[in-house]
Amino acid sequence: MDSSLLKSRSPYKRGADWGAIFGIYLSVLFFATSYSVSNPWCALASLLLIVGVPVCIFIMLRRSYVSDNGTTIFSSLWMEGIAIFFFGGLIASIVAMVYMRWIAPTFFEDRIDLLIEMYDSMDGMPRAKEAAEMLHAARDQKLLPKPVELTVDMLWLIVFSGSILSMVMSWLVQLIKVKGAVHGSGNKSR
Repeated sequence: MDSSLLKSRSPYKRGADWGAIFGIYLSVLFFATSYSVSNPWCALASLLLIVGVPVCIFIMLRRSYVSDNGTTIFSSLWMEGIAIFFFGGLIASIVAMVYMRWIAPTFFEDRIDLLIEMYDSMDGMPRAKEAAEMLHAARDQKLLPKPVELTVDMLWLIVFSGSILSMVMSWLVQLIKVKGAVHGSGNKSR
């Protein structure tokens, strides 16, 4: 990682820089999750990527905390985490939008058809049949969301869940003290 990234004192700048990297991660997660219905390897990759999100955020925030010799205050780390999720989510949302709108315009409808097939094939499960019927009705009445609606919802979900996760990770990052750092009243406000 470029050392100039870590020398920036602004949590917004650091969050934007980390967010560019995290946006690639979230874009890969989007594709893995999207194709997990039809491909078991994508399902496994999706699960691993989801589990890896807290690890990535912890590593990013920890590197910032260590570069400041353990003096970064909680709110600054939390804001950096929120910025990481916002900018990363923005990149992933744009990638998803471009993909669903122009590269694979029937992408969402194809996924709905796969879900309907899957639910229809579950004999003996009345709830699955109900779900298939609801999806049929939503598709036939053109009630399915448009790509832009999906991507805006995706961004909101990423930022909201990311703000909660960033709060927890910021706390965990500060639990592990930095060797050789001065603690206590040396905390700096950002």
